[in-house]
Amino acid sequence: MPTKGHGASSLKSPGGYTITTNMKSQGKFDLTINGPDNGVEGLLVYVLDKDNKRVGLFENLPDYVKFKECGVPSTTITHKNSNVKNFPITLSWNAQGATGSVTVKSLVVKNFSNWARLDDVSLDSVSGTSSTVAASNDGGAQTASDGFLQKYTLFIIMIGLTTLLYIVGSVAESMLKRQQVKSRSFAKTIQNGYGDSR
Repeated sequence: MPTKGHGASSLKSPGGYTITTNMKSQGKFDLTINGPDNGVEGLLVYVLDKDNKRVGLFENLPDYVKFKECGVPSTTITHKNSNVKNFPITLSWNAQGATGSVTVKSLVVKNFSNWARLDDVSLDSVSGTSSTVAASNDGGAQTASDGFLQKYTLFIIMIGLTTLLYIVGSVAESMLKRQQVKSRSFAKTIQNGYGDSR
């Protein structure tokens, strides 16, 4: 699912957010998003058939939602702006053109830097029965080590450079001291030799 511009998220998908389905009448469904907060700033929802093609169409959109131009018009919805959309968020989906089992794919944006893929919902477009499929965490959350490295990369580089400079400085200082000792020894030898020659 596209998350262009948002980068990695610190939320571990699905982040406590859910999407459920309810068949109102034959081929017509309510898709409802809920979550742990009052709402989310953004969302992305579409439905795939067994061939991974977007199917059906969304109808009677809330005023804060719009169609996203992704292939067939009306098959994908997203947010119009970053204002908070309060829960529950209910979307009307028509299974027009869909046959058999389909998969509801969804994503919510808590804020610009935090987003989560919701668990997929496998839905029978005829009977209305559904089941949840665990969301993939690929790109939906950072591991602790990823987050640490992203936040402290510059700090780690600076520590590395400082350590390197300290080592180089210590070696250089040691070499200079040796050279100084040799120089004094050489000067004393010359001085002694000059004194003997007199």
